[in-house]
Amino acid sequence: MIRSDGKTWPPNYFAKRWNRVRQRLLQLLAREVEIVDGKLRYRFQCESLLEFKRCMKFFIKEPGTIEWIRTEVHPGDIFYDIGANIGIYTIFAAYHTGESGKVFAFEPHSPSFTKLLQNIALNKLQNIIIPCNFALHDEHGYFPFNYSSSEAGSSDSQLSSVRGAFDAQYRPDITELKHAVSIDSLLASKKFSAPHHVKIDVDGNEYLILRGMSKLLQSIERPRSIQVEVIKRNDADILSFMESHNYVLSEKHYTRGPSRRIAQGDDPADYHYNGIFRPVS
Repeated sequence: MIRSDGKTWPPNYFAKRWNRVRQRLLQLLAREVEIVDGKLRYRFQCESLLEFKRCMKFFIKEPGTIEWIRTEVHPGDIFYDIGANIGIYTIFAAYHTGESGKVFAFEPHSPSFTKLLQNIALNKLQNIIIPCNFALHDEHGYFPFNYSSSEAGSSDSQLSSVRGAFDAQYRPDITELKHAVSIDSLLASKKFSAPHHVKIDVDGNEYLILRGMSKLLQSIERPRSIQVEVIKRNDADILSFMESHNYVLSEKHYTRGPSRRIAQGDDPADYHYNGIFRPVS
């Protein structure tokens, strides 16, 4: 910063000391976390408390998601992780598709995407996971992507909105012009394989993404299962849309916190849930 008297603040001495302290703090924070699941080991590079918490909640935050991937994703399958964040479920799915399958990981939040790349490399899954740093939508074009936080591992950043998943408006940290495209357009390009399973968790834009895969849902290549985070304001639209495309809501599961409160007597309708949809046979 330049002061009105023309001098720089802080002085170079303090700036250099602060940079050394900052780098040391980052080194101390950076930890390689290894999650053991029987014979499988998942590794993540964590440089913040937020990333560390995400990794530590690997198997406990969304047990329904873990069980769905564990039981239904098989070697050779194509898995779409839409809203991949730093790659927790991306990497878990990749171990189940194996090298004969593929995981397409979509994450428009650039700091989280950078961390996603690091975690893919750390687990040596570059031949299975295809990372994609753009947004999915029901339209093709460029849209404002509003960062609720620029920290890797954060959530609630929004495409074309400043309204979070819980309906609260926020002032973006920064807004980026982000390219967005529909899944139907991706498949029409012949550069992407049709998915057997799709996970959509994007804090509010789920309905628009589903609309952008309308052709896929009516094709012979339609997914065997789709897990969607269903929030209250989109609940009726999502259920109606999926029913009109011959998909039925076969399972509901909640994250750990809401599950506990529902067990204590809270109304399930007060909480978001992950819904697993399957085609009507």
